[in-house]
Amino acid sequence: MKVSVFIDGQNFYRSLQRVDETLRVDYDRLAAWIIQAVGGPTAIFAGAYYYVGVSADAPPLVAGFLKGLELRPGYFVRRELRVKRTARCSLCGGETEYTTEKRVDTRLVADLIHYAAIGAFDAAVLVSGDDDFVPAVEAVNALGRQVWVATWSAGELSSDLRVRCFGHLQLADGIAAFRSERPARIAERVPPRPAPSRLARVMHEPSGPLPQSALERGLEELRRAEARLPHVGRGYFVMRWKSHALPPAGPEREALVQHLVDAGLAEEFPVTDADGRTITALRSREVDGDLALPG
Repeated sequence: MKVSVFIDGQNFYRSLQRVDETLRVDYDRLAAWIIQAVGGPTAIFAGAYYYVGVSADAPPLVAGFLKGLELRPGYFVRRELRVKRTARCSLCGGETEYTTEKRVDTRLVADLIHYAAIGAFDAAVLVSGDDDFVPAVEAVNALGRQVWVATWSAGELSSDLRVRCFGHLQLADGIAAFRSERPARIAERVPPRPAPSRLARVMHEPSGPLPQSALERGLEELRRAEARLPHVGRGYFVMRWKSHALPPAGPEREALVQHLVDAGLAEEFPVTDADGRTITALRSREVDGDLALPG
């Protein structure tokens, strides 16, 4: 069996940071572990494709990592230029410039279907739990190829994507097999990033009341998430929940969530996720006569 791996680089890295921000991955061993998990000891490695958006002014460390990755046997890096966007802050009214990936997912989808059509693999492993890939998986299935999905935890996997894939690999199960023993270079020893649930306290303390409309939109989105998910992890809602009605994922959205909690419109509670870990979840609260939207 020929097995190929398709990695959504940004999704892979962010999920890795949530699991263990100190973990360094040996990518040769990672590929070997994935290939054997899918096809057994006789499986043939047919290539690993790593898709990532790169800024024009990306630091040398990023360029060095990607260059080193594509020099590994069987690895191919697909770079797409990140584009600049401007967003207006709902908290202060100021404009913020940021960069975002463009064409990365579509490039991965195009390659996945193309290589399936020409018989480059018998089974593909998609390293991403994003349900945006559902149509691509269905197309590959129609071509008679298997698609497996690999994520760091079950909580990151879309149920719509899972039911369309042949199988699921939980990457955390293979950490012992592909952990790199090489110590980090000094340049790579950066301070750990705060967990998403702490971003508001560390990076963006709420500075004052939000407009009533912003809180109403936030509460409506939280209820929409509650209707679709068994529980709404705070980190998931801040970093991964897709909505044009909310501020961009990250500190600004975390600040909105904190305002919802402080106003009594939402509350935190502990819940056990699919991996047996206790995480902080959110749930909405009904507004009663003693609780009013500030503004």
